[in-house]
Amino acid sequence: MNSTDEVLAKAEATLTRVSQRDVRQRVKRAGRRAARATKYGMMGVAGVLLTAIIIGFFVPLGVSGVLLTMLAMLGAMALAIFLSAEPEITVEALPSSPIKALPNQTARWLDQQRPMLPAPAQRLSDGIGLKLEALAPQLQTLNENEPAAAEIRRLIADELPELVRGYGRVPVNLRRADTNGIIPEKQLVDGLAVVDSELTRMSEQLAKGDLEKLATQGKYLELKYQGDPLS
Repeated sequence: MNSTDEVLAKAEATLTRVSQRDVRQRVKRAGRRAARATKYGMMGVAGVLLTAIIIGFFVPLGVSGVLLTMLAMLGAMALAIFLSAEPEITVEALPSSPIKALPNQTARWLDQQRPMLPAPAQRLSDGIGLKLEALAPQLQTLNENEPAAAEIRRLIADELPELVRGYGRVPVNLRRADTNGIIPEKQLVDGLAVVDSELTRMSEQLAKGDLEKLATQGKYLELKYQGDPLS
């Protein structure tokens, strides 16, 4: 079994576990968005009602006033839903994100790219997203100037996004084509597997507090040693 087959077999073996965890994470994110929408909506509706009551003390609202109040309440709810939506993450913003926020920002960006990826890569990206979210609390006390921070930033703000973007630049009809022994979909899956293993290593080193080892043992994606066929 070659390396790609092993990666695919591993992805298949962990599909159920990763999918279930990914669903839970998506439900949690949806719950947070719903909570924000509810909070903003209640504040908006309360503001409209309070304004209507104050005006009603001086000027009878009548039927038209009641209708306008109801429309204003609906507008407040619509605005609340709009404000609660998380803004889209751009890859250009990742390098300048604070190290404490970077894992969650990268996880959100990767989730935005998910529909473009083939099924095996989707499964790996789901696992990477979960590892990024788990990594975030470990970085809350990490100094931006630590070499370890630079190592983490290089992987998740540079290497990982470029790997995915490189695949996206390949025409759809060529993504499974073998060109001089290079298959873009295979390169993507292999590269994501490297990122996945690197995130595991980084998390373990952070848990041990061995920042020096984390900073000196980092390795580039396999694609860097093979050239960059996805570009």
